[in-house]
Amino acid sequence: MTYTIKAVGDWTLDVLGVPFGGPDNGRDAQGEFFSHATEFHADKFGLPPVVYYHGYGDDKRPAGKPEYIGKAVSREERPDGIWYRVILDRASKFARRVWEAAQAGTAAASSGSIEHLARFAKDGFIREWPVAELSVFETAGGKAPSNTYAVALPILKAVYTAADMDWRPELYIDPKAEDIGATAQRSEAKIDNGTTPNTTQIKDREMSDETTNVEVGRAVAEAVKAAMLERDEATKAAAVKAAELEDAKIEAAKEAVKAYEEQLKTSGRLPTKSDDSPNIAKYSDLWKYDNLDPADQAVMIGILQAAKDGGRSRGGASEEAVKALVVKISEAKEDHYNGAKSALKAFGFDADAPNPAAKANELNYSTLASGGNDWIGVTYSNELWREIAQDTPIVGKLPTVVVPQGSESITIPVQGAAPTFYVVAQATAQAANPGAITRTMTTSKQTTSSASLTVAKLGAATYYTGELEEDSVVPWASELRASMQQEGAEVLEHVVIDGDTDGSATTNINDIGGTPAATDTFMLLNGFRKLCLITNTANSRDGGAMTDADFLETLKLMGLGGRNATNRDKVGFIIDLWTHWKALELVAVKTRDVFSNPTIENGQLTGIYGYSVDASANMHRWNTDATYGLKANSAGKVDVDTASNNTTGSILAVRWDQWRLGYKRRITFETQRVPSADSTEITALMRVGLINRDTDASAISYNITV
Repeated sequence: MTYTIKAVGDWTLDVLGVPFGGPDNGRDAQGEFFSHATEFHADKFGLPPVVYYHGYGDDKRPAGKPEYIGKAVSREERPDGIWYRVILDRASKFARRVWEAAQAGTAAASSGSIEHLARFAKDGFIREWPVAELSVFETAGGKAPSNTYAVALPILKAVYTAADMDWRPELYIDPKAEDIGATAQRSEAKIDNGTTPNTTQIKDREMSDETTNVEVGRAVAEAVKAAMLERDEATKAAAVKAAELEDAKIEAAKEAVKAYEEQLKTSGRLPTKSDDSPNIAKYSDLWKYDNLDPADQAVMIGILQAAKDGGRSRGGASEEAVKALVVKISEAKEDHYNGAKSALKAFGFDADAPNPAAKANELNYSTLASGGNDWIGVTYSNELWREIAQDTPIVGKLPTVVVPQGSESITIPVQGAAPTFYVVAQATAQAANPGAITRTMTTSKQTTSSASLTVAKLGAATYYTGELEEDSVVPWASELRASMQQEGAEVLEHVVIDGDTDGSATTNINDIGGTPAATDTFMLLNGFRKLCLITNTANSRDGGAMTDADFLETLKLMGLGGRNATNRDKVGFIIDLWTHWKALELVAVKTRDVFSNPTIENGQLTGIYGYSVDASANMHRWNTDATYGLKANSAGKVDVDTASNNTTGSILAVRWDQWRLGYKRRITFETQRVPSADSTEITALMRVGLINRDTDASAISYNITV
């Protein structure tokens, strides 16, 4: 490879920032390549800033602040790529690293573009690449560019090498000699004993060696000029040959682009969020997974791998499917994917490393696949549990705890009565002399108790007909996860509000007229309504005809004088849908055109008396009667055996921080092949529990006329 040098100067580099071709069969490490046909839009994007290592640090993570270590002063397109003349910032320690590496021949370069403006062809040809930044760095510490053809050369070294001379001469060159092609810095000058000269020594040297310096300078300039002329001739000959090859590449690239564009028209790719243009697949073997987010992808792989591990699927998840998941995780910005990234690190893959997606081809697929329970499961379980727990505003407000492995329950310490304060007399007596002063303070104890949170299992199952294969799973993976997410969120909200584990006849608040089945969803745990309707009846009241005062009266039930409800940030109302519609008629909450202080926003009652209000379609959920559905009877309980008894609504107040939602198992999936039905059963399971701190954690006004 030849290099064109136009000027001489210290701390100045010639940088091949955009090489044409690459070391891997004409491509870089990502299987991509630039050529003369690439559109760089140099007329729209000026000379790029010079950045150290794409803004990353030595730990290969994004630095808090990118290091700008110089500036590009010129750009030139040559047969081997786009070259930039770069002047480094002497004040930057990172620039010094690069300068020293360039002198040693170990400096690397790489260009960066704006992701949403870059375009790629299916065969790896980079069609559009506006150069937004130019990175230079030393290759020590494992740093490497995607294309090893990208280099950074010190100008002085290139010039003197071309002249077949030592590129760091010991002689001091007179800067006043006009026909000398380059000037060495005074700080580089050496006197005979190898030490750096002071000002007097330099002046003495200038006077005594002036003639010698001029002659040497002229000799260097003439040698450099002759070497450059010879090299230019060789460059021209090579350029002619390269141009012929490049023309062939350009034509091939145009044909590839044309074919790819035709493919896009019929591929059904989803439009981008910013415009209606189709997404371009950066990794062509992964494009069919573009419509799946990381959690969707993990759900699909989890199902397929579970079926394969059970010997009931022909192929399981493909290598491309696992690779796509790794790419999606590495590019994900959400914090809840950090667990998946940490799990990947256990398998030797750092998803936070610079451009980790490019290394997806290097994955040890068998190793990663065999650890599916450790990182694939983490991906979908974290995401699904987050959505199930927070997709509804009610469950998302509850503090959560994790039940440790090896235990079915967890004991939570609870503060009891506080120490008693007394009037204290002044100490006047002493037991003896010497001796202790007689104490005058009456003591009391800080009492404590505990609450035990026990988990129970909640699950759902569905069937997928036909052979369970990857191509058939991809289209409905998102729909399956969305369905499980929505239903899981609604069921979890239902059991938190309505849960009652009493299986006796005519006792359960969700089946007061009959006997509940052990598998009924509300049998999972004891929830908000059970506490105030059954456990502590003092926290319930008959509301009757609805007024805005019913909200205040409900709050007053929460502890003596309603003291547990005084902190508005920790208390909120939950009302069923029928009560919500009735509440909208209250004069005190109507919109501004009716009342001067509205609390209705977009048709939704959002608050009253400074407390939040959430209308839940999952309160009284077990009553699904077409006429009386989601209503309760006059005692605030649901009678599913005689639906016409359910005619009233309820106002429920909850102190959020007095509850704990615990989980033992995040949602998991299992598959079971049913050959006789040509179907596959997919089962989702989770284990959760709920406990209240004390009996004033909720209160209710029932029998509200709606």
